[in-house]
Amino acid sequence: MHIPRLMCTQHPDTTVKITTAEEVDEAIVAYTAYGCDKVMVDYEGKMTPYGQPKEIVMKAIRGDVPLGDEFYITVRLPNPKLEEFDRAMLSLEAALVANYFSRRYADAQAVRWVVLPMVEDFDTVILVRRMLRRKAEIYKSETGVDVGEVEVIPLIEDAFVQVKAKVIVGEVFKSEEAREVRVFLGKSDSAVRHGHLASALAIIYAMSKLKEFEAESGIRVRPILGMGSPPFRGALNNPRLAHLEVVQYAGYYTATIQSAVRYDTSLDEYVKVRESILNACCGTRGLVGEEVLPLIQEASAKYRSQAMKHVDKIAEVARLVPSTRDRVSWKEYGRSLLDGDRVVHMPRAIVYTSAWYAMGFPPTLIDAPLLLELAKSDKLDAVFKLLPTYKMELEYDYEFFDPQTARNYLSEELVYAAVELADYLGVEARPTPTYTALLKMPRSEPNIIALSKYRKFLG
Repeated sequence: MHIPRLMCTQHPDTTVKITTAEEVDEAIVAYTAYGCDKVMVDYEGKMTPYGQPKEIVMKAIRGDVPLGDEFYITVRLPNPKLEEFDRAMLSLEAALVANYFSRRYADAQAVRWVVLPMVEDFDTVILVRRMLRRKAEIYKSETGVDVGEVEVIPLIEDAFVQVKAKVIVGEVFKSEEAREVRVFLGKSDSAVRHGHLASALAIIYAMSKLKEFEAESGIRVRPILGMGSPPFRGALNNPRLAHLEVVQYAGYYTATIQSAVRYDTSLDEYVKVRESILNACCGTRGLVGEEVLPLIQEASAKYRSQAMKHVDKIAEVARLVPSTRDRVSWKEYGRSLLDGDRVVHMPRAIVYTSAWYAMGFPPTLIDAPLLLELAKSDKLDAVFKLLPTYKMELEYDYEFFDPQTARNYLSEELVYAAVELADYLGVEARPTPTYTALLKMPRSEPNIIALSKYRKFLG
């Protein structure tokens, strides 16, 4: 069976508004124009019509797209522990209805996988798998149409859970006879909760442990990396950094192609990203040992202490960030940031990232105080060795750092640390005059869109 390599998604990280009605055509264009062999229909915190997978199936059949061969549909359902149970079940129904129509009219299985997000335990994965199988049996017995077996891909998107990826994959698939499994590692939500450094280290550690699981079990693991355009969200879709990120995060098999790289960059830039991802697929890097675990813990704690100090300003600016997909508001379905006994409701990753840029302070720089501490104790070079693209990511983000603007929103301590880190790295904070002029204007939705168009991503 063909395992897809490029998965086009419905992330709201572009400056262009895409309605749910337009997403059906978008899915076909993902294959015909962008070369994606899979599209992900997203129901997590998103108001996607439950008929959308079926509509994509019928449009693909009419357009002679090789459904179930070179082109697949994957459904990302809401986690039933985090959203309403009925939404998760209706999303599963949408996936199987799509298969009913693809089997009936094209003798093909359009949906072979569903993605379960925010996985932190085994039970929810097992529940979804069981519900899928029971529903499939009903379709076959009542309609005579075999909708096929649909596999559950666990999406692990928290640094502290990702470091346990080997255990989770072992438990989830221990009762299965599959010789090949897929697991999805997400950078964005992990970065919101734990910061850029901790989330990046957690992913390379998880990839290393999955390779170890593969060697011990004989089961082939096909990792999917979920990363966007800005460094804070992995930069695997960034035209200037993708060729470096594919080496830093070597070991993936499939990568997400999110919205910004399709709508906010030129086709030539997109092609460079696509070719970088495809050419470096399945590469290997040295194993990452347990010595990174204390650093992940420390980086997460230092990041959270800084982020907590600025939650009010983040929320204030986040309210101005436009939604470019039909999503549930982050005020209803956001992310929780934990600092000891304190729990704070935060925007989801794209809005959160955009808000930091709008304050003149790219969110990778929240780690600046810790990086200075590591530099003073001669430990920073070891970090750059583990993450060889990290310094280039910081250099990239300093192009959007303006201390004068940042001081209007953030503590002097954090801004000064970012300035001092730039001096230590020999990097100049150098926003262009155009970008600086936009930062000096009052924040508003049009202003944030203009800043985002300049960066070529919303967040």
